[in-house]
Amino acid sequence: MAGIELKIDDDYINGMASLFETRSQDLQEGVDSYLTILSTIREEAIQEGDTAETLDAFIEYASSLKGIISELGKTAKDTCNNFLAEIDEKDQYLF
Repeated sequence: MAGIELKIDDDYINGMASLFETRSQDLQEGVDSYLTILSTIREEAIQEGDTAETLDAFIEYASSLKGIISELGKTAKDTCNNFLAEIDEKDQYLF
């Protein structure tokens, strides 16, 4: 009878957890910088008119991304860590 073997590569999952966290922080920093640039453009270059109003609306919409990306990275990291912890816990019953 053929057995089924499940192998979990802890190092890979831990590496991905770190990657998710690092990349999400980098992306969040990029979004924050982008928002700063947009705000500077709005304050110093496009001060009135339809374009200014449209830019205000876009900045408000884009600002909703503040903190979201880094939080998603943290959630992904926590999910990876929780997965490994749960596998380790279940593994105690098998061996």
